[in-house]
Amino acid sequence: MKKRRAELAVGTAIVLAALVVPTGFGAPPVGKGKPQSSQAATKNAAKACEAERAKDPVAFKIKYGTNKNKANAFGKCVSKLART
Repeated sequence: MKKRRAELAVGTAIVLAALVVPTGFGAPPVGKGKPQSSQAATKNAAKACEAERAKDPVAFKIKYGTNKNKANAFGKCVSKLART
């Protein structure tokens, strides 16, 4: 009976160790963090498009606008920059 309990204790310890040890290996290497989220990429793209639009609004509308009055230029710019 004591031998069986000892075997169960050792087996349980091995299983627990097998479950705990691999979690340390899941971390990314130093300096290799998570890739930029799509939301952060969109914010950066929006800032870049704002700066470009501030320089020359008319050229911005011509370059990015696709509808009749080119009013969708900002959205098209953000979409284009966020995908690249």
